Amino acid sequence: MRISDFLHLTTELDPTLKVYFTTPTQTLPVGIVRFLPTEVILLPTKKPLTLKELHLKLATVAPTTTLSLMSNETPRPLFGLKISPTKLLLK
Repeated sequence: MRISDFLHLTTELDPTLKVYFTTPTQTLPVGIVRFLPTEVILLPTKKPLTLKELHLKLATVAPTTTLSLMSNETPRPLFGLKISPTKLLLK
């Protein structure tokens, strides 16, 4: 997913939602944003970012940049999201 698509899809959501990503076996909090020349990679930590914090970090990146998730030491492109009452789950 491109950053512009992610920002467009999430712009009207509650900015206090905590951001997580899901793997086949677990749900991990997104807490680190790594900027590379051709993509932005979201990495897990113990404390999740809020959607507002993530938007602020992504605001300065080119809109066509790919947004990826780091799972098992391998980045994979973000392809969807799921909204729950307290979490934004990235897939």
